[in-house]
Formats: sequence, structure tokens, C-alpha cells
Amino acid sequence: MKRPALLGRADLALILLALGAAAVWLLWPRADACTAVVEQDGVELARVDLSSLAEEEVLNLGGPYRVRLRAGPGFIEFLSSDCPDQVCVRTGRLTRAGETAVCLPARISVRLEGGAGGGTDAVTG
Repeated sequence: MKRPALLGRADLALILLALGAAAVWLLWPRADACTAVVEQDGVELARVDLSSLAEEEVLNLGGPYRVRLRAGPGFIEFLSSDCPDQVCVRTGRLTRAGETAVCLPARISVRLEGGAGGGTDAVTG
């Protein structure tokens, strides 16, 4: 007499699907509360709580070059700069704690603080 299988193919597929959905939910990046700190020559110009923004806003900064930053819900970026190389503009959006962007000719830096940036990136041994 043959014993019935505990789980059929459909049961296994359903279990794998549920495990996959749980893994995606657990590992999906979440928007953490970050604060953007804008400095020029080491002097803090602005501190923007990105998690509290409901819509985008633009920060106009002076100095040797005119720089514009765009901050929105969960991000900040260099929108434009009159500097010659445009590296800062090509950096893109900062969205996670610990990320930094700098416009060296204008001597302006933007860094994100807070959130879950203090976790471990990798372990070797």
C-alpha cells in the first residue's frame, strides 16, 4: 500500500511563494528618518528633516558659485551649480543616512544623518 505524500506540488509552490513574499517585505529598503546637513566652509547653513517634507523645496546658496539644492520627501540633491565641473550635480539623490555629496569649487557639502545608518555593512573573518 502506497503512503500519501505529505505535501503536493501545489502546497510546495504556495509555501515558496509565501516565503518569497516574506523575504521581500523584510529586506525591502525602508525610508528612514534622515536629516540633511548643508555646510559651506565647515559652517552649517541649513538642517532639513527630509521625513517631514510633504513636497519638494529648493535651497538657493551663495558663495563663489551659485548652488541650488532640491529637497523632497526622503531625498536631497544638487539641482544646479555654476561650478565648472558639475560633479556635484551628477552625484544624484542622497536618500540614506551616511551618504554625502560635495561641490568642491563652491565649498558646499551635504550629508545625511540619522536613520539606520549605523548598521553593519559587512563582516569578514
